[in-house]
Amino acid sequence: MAIEWERSLNYLRGMLSDSVYKTYFAQTKLISQTTGHATISIPPGLDTTVYSAYKELIRLAWKETNHDDIAMEFEFQPQEIIPQATIKNGNESFRDFIKPSVPLSSSYRFENFVPGDKAQLAFNAALAVARNPDGTQYNPLFIYGSSGLGKTHLLQAIGNYILEENPAKRVCYLTSEDFSQQYMKSLSEGRVTEMSDFYRNEVDILLIDDIQNWTGKYETQNEFFLIFNALHQAGKQIVLTSDAPAAEVKNLSDRLVSRFAWGLTVDIQPPEVETREAILHKKAEERHLEISDEVLHYLAENIASNVRCLESAIIKLTLQSSLLNHDIDMSIAQRVVTEIAPTLRRRVSLDSVLHTVSAHYEVPEAKLVESGRGTKEVSKARQVAMYLMRELSPISLQSIGSRFGGKDHSTVVHAINSVKKEMAADPSFARLIESLKNSIHD
Repeated sequence: MAIEWERSLNYLRGMLSDSVYKTYFAQTKLISQTTGHATISIPPGLDTTVYSAYKELIRLAWKETNHDDIAMEFEFQPQEIIPQATIKNGNESFRDFIKPSVPLSSSYRFENFVPGDKAQLAFNAALAVARNPDGTQYNPLFIYGSSGLGKTHLLQAIGNYILEENPAKRVCYLTSEDFSQQYMKSLSEGRVTEMSDFYRNEVDILLIDDIQNWTGKYETQNEFFLIFNALHQAGKQIVLTSDAPAAEVKNLSDRLVSRFAWGLTVDIQPPEVETREAILHKKAEERHLEISDEVLHYLAENIASNVRCLESAIIKLTLQSSLLNHDIDMSIAQRVVTEIAPTLRRRVSLDSVLHTVSAHYEVPEAKLVESGRGTKEVSKARQVAMYLMRELSPISLQSIGSRFGGKDHSTVVHAINSVKKEMAADPSFARLIESLKNSIHD
């Protein structure tokens, strides 16, 4: 084996999972090389489309290890013809093998989604896709926003609407993790081609939730890239959700970011108090609960996190009322807010905050808490840590300052206000802070 290709393979081994590397690359060979061009021999029986998906990564591996940018060509060796009588027939259909779609929840419908101003565009776009699901408008539709704001609700509402209007449509709803597991299982069983064929031939509308979970999963991304292209070219609708815009999802391939930008990207933001109150009204009506406007307004003002927490409040109101054998009134509402408050303002350790911020900004924890000003990067990470400590724990401003080398009350206030100001001016920074907040655990 030529030393150049051996170096490239070592690079690829580090970038790919063992199963992918062993299946598609371990037996490859460099069979010719000229100036600016190389030909790689591919063993018989492997899926040829896979190498098209990995072509850019292979070229990058060669460039990084050999400091030479060349064109790659693959030569696929012919597969030995096996007499038909010797082929083992399996009884398991591919649909049973991968369980291709997660059942839709009937509770997710457009009629019970309260959009408000902060989600109106996303609601309108989702409804437009549901009414015209043939891939001609807003394809793909990409919906992003923080957890608990209604992305999954809209995604499944699209599927439910389409199936009610046209039961013959083949709707496939999955989380990104479901798709990843399907791919890895198909790969281990040698059925990747069947998986690709299934999506190309048996899916009309593809709904994928939480694609941010594909961070760093290059094999999954490559397989989805091929499926996306096939579905899009066939005019089949694709809808995706994420907690951030595609361009801000870490380690998402540029090819996918580019494809996702072909259609319409819309966001969902946390609802204003009026919308939260309307959501609570809707949830109460669904459960046939009699709750005064005063109580609903109190809940809306005091539970500002997300729609999921609002729904939790209604459930807790019902339970408290039943346990106490008492009508739902302000005293019960106050009790519920007290129960939910730790969820909205979790009591996490300061060490957990420091560890998370240190890992994200790649700043040692010792640098964060030392008394000096530090570099610009250290100062920014320190401000974020102070803000998160204040948000996620009951600790006083003075105690936060003492954790950072004895900084005074005014310094902590300035740090918190600086973070708030940047969050208001920069939506991507606001999403980062929300993501860090959600990732901190004791």
